[in-house]
Amino acid sequence: MKDSDWQILYELYKTPNMTKVASRLYITQPSLTKRLQAMEEEFQIKIVNRTTKGVEFTREGEVLAQKAQQYLVFMKGIRRELRQLKGNKREIITIGSSYTYNKYVLPEILFEYSKDHSDIRFEVLNEQSNLLFRKACDGEVDVAFVQGDYKGAVLQRRVDEYQAYILTKECIQLEDLPHMSRINYKSNDRSKELLNNWWETHYNLLVPAGMSVGYVDVAWQLVSKGLGYTCCFLPENYENPYNLVLTPMENLDGTPLKRNTWFVYRDVEKRSEGLKDFIAYINKKIVLK
Repeated sequence: MKDSDWQILYELYKTPNMTKVASRLYITQPSLTKRLQAMEEEFQIKIVNRTTKGVEFTREGEVLAQKAQQYLVFMKGIRRELRQLKGNKREIITIGSSYTYNKYVLPEILFEYSKDHSDIRFEVLNEQSNLLFRKACDGEVDVAFVQGDYKGAVLQRRVDEYQAYILTKECIQLEDLPHMSRINYKSNDRSKELLNNWWETHYNLLVPAGMSVGYVDVAWQLVSKGLGYTCCFLPENYENPYNLVLTPMENLDGTPLKRNTWFVYRDVEKRSEGLKDFIAYINKKIVLK
């Protein structure tokens, strides 16, 4: 078994869809099928069965997939220890961070912390918040900053909240919004849920499909060219590089529509001294009182 095989089992168990997992791991679906067949031959078991809804793990396959998670976390720890033994005495802390938090907030936090902690090195993983939350629960990252409310076996501390806005090139009236072109972008499911609920309660209409782009910055660029509007959550220090018009989004009761940002980490007894100190720093300096 290769490390990549364990990763395949782990990802497929979380997302039992061959197409999605192949895309996430940047391999072709035939290659993924071939690797599964090789694993089945090696262990002399049937790992998954194909269904109309995707794949379904057999009992033996479930055991193997659960071991895959343990193996990946174990190997991560081994690699960290070996890097330190090779002469790099700086401890490595792996942080998961959503895109906008990493862009506007996290660099300043790491800069301030590193002033007095030159023995710590950070590795930052940018992902959608729903994926980061799962990685934090599974121990794939040491800590994470996720946007939106999730439930899982981790400790959660609120560190920020973002206001939702409608971004347009020119000033608009809210009643005109359903007649305008919408520009969507890649975002986590909790953010989509909040924005979609706002739309449906205000207009009693399904959210329009509109144009779809990769990241939110691309949506801002297209809005600046007059191609439509977009809705997103923005931090207080948003720089507004395209001089867009920001219309605050409010709930029906007049309160602002906001999204929480959480600092999450596993509740485990065994932590390195560096990680303990970093968690204590965030809880003291960054967590909202």
